[in-house]
Formats: sequence, structure tokens, C-alpha cells
Amino acid sequence: MENEAIESLVFTKKSKDDLIDETIICLQGLLYETFSNKGKQNLLNIFPENTHPDDLRIKLDNVVIYVESLKTPSLSIEVILDIFQTQTNFELGTYSHIFNQEGNLIDELLVIN
Repeated sequence: MENEAIESLVFTKKSKDDLIDETIICLQGLLYETFSNKGKQNLLNIFPENTHPDDLRIKLDNVVIYVESLKTPSLSIEVILDIFQTQTNFELGTYSHIFNQEGNLIDELLVIN
């Protein structure tokens, strides 16, 4: 019940599902551009050698609500996705979007182990 009350206050402009979907779509687009000939080749170098897009799996890790943080003194929401290699189930890294309370993107992070 408490989670529902908090979520109704925080997710007023865009729902939690909308923010998750937006983050997944952006990561899928980034991976497509990285592994295609359309650019982002500098990102290709941070993935293990001989990695192909079909080798990757995306999983929702968490949605975090920050009431206050070092970066923003106001409320922000972080959607965190884990990136795995499908065959080995090895976590390659994380991708996240940070949104303000209105649901606007304020930061994007990609961390590959």
C-alpha cells in the first residue's frame, strides 16, 4: 500500500512503465547502432570481442526514486537495466536513464564491466 501511495505522487506525468519502456527502447537503439555500420563504433570496443547483438539480453534491475541526490536537489527517478550475455548468463554491465519528476530525461549512463 505504501509503494502505491508513493508511486502515485512520483509518477504523475509519466507512469513507471512508460519510463521503463523508454529506457529499454533507448538501450535497444543504442545497441543496434553500436553493432551496425551506422556509427557508435567507439562503443563496440567496450564490449567483449566477437560479441553480437543476438548474444545480449536486457533485464530490468531496478527503478529507484531519489528524493534528493548530489546531482539534483529535487526528486529524480533512475531506471536501471542489466545487460547480460545470453549463453553464459554473465552480466556485462548496466544502462540507466535518470528522469526528473516530470519524466524528462536528465542523464544517461552506460557502464560495461
